Amino acid sequence: MPAFKFKQFEIKHDKSTLKVGTDAVLLGAWIPISNTCENILDIGSGCGIITLMLAQRSNAIITGVDIDKDSTKEATENADNSPWKDRINFQNISIQNFCISQYKNSYDLIVSNPPFFVNSLKSPTHKRNISRHTDTLSFEDLISTASYCLSPGGLFALIVPSIAKEIIQEKAKNQGLFCIKVLLIQPFEHKPANRVIMLFSREEQSLQTENLIIRNASMEYASAYRSLTKDFYLDF
Repeated sequence: MPAFKFKQFEIKHDKSTLKVGTDAVLLGAWIPISNTCENILDIGSGCGIITLMLAQRSNAIITGVDIDKDSTKEATENADNSPWKDRINFQNISIQNFCISQYKNSYDLIVSNPPFFVNSLKSPTHKRNISRHTDTLSFEDLISTASYCLSPGGLFALIVPSIAKEIIQEKAKNQGLFCIKVLLIQPFEHKPANRVIMLFSREEQSLQTENLIIRNASMEYASAYRSLTKDFYLDF
């Protein structure tokens, strides 16, 4: 599988559980990053696509955590070949074991493109199951570890199927995290949203909701999607 080329970096992803895909690119492009953001944590970092996008958009120190050894190795290679290798570190460890006292309240931004299938038919490919099913990282573990590691004024963002929105929102509230912004993602202009990016804060605020259409009626990429991802895709 050839490397996927972006404007400022390349990604090899043939060995990783989480590969280059629309979900990852949307999350990496949409997340708000303040100028004061110093430390970022990417949970389930896979090939490193989101980590490298956030490195391009910030001056932060970024740590990626993934339970899969091959993913960690490939992500490290991708980072070493990028302009931001001195600010990126990948660790082959589960997020449950990563969240020790050293990292409590340490991260200004935490992001995740997590596994999301619960009690669903499994693929014969073990790596695909790791990336897509919640067996190794439940929503409860994801949210509780994010809450543990998040700084008092930090933000937590993740992308999940739209049907999981209310479940995630309620579980996060139980951990003291409040949903403050939502991006509803429609794959086509005539289709309902099938993905949602959710942004959480420790401070309860009025919820802001936005919509994004990926492809318009003529099956071309919509202008809003092009605008959001233009700093990354070669063709935009």
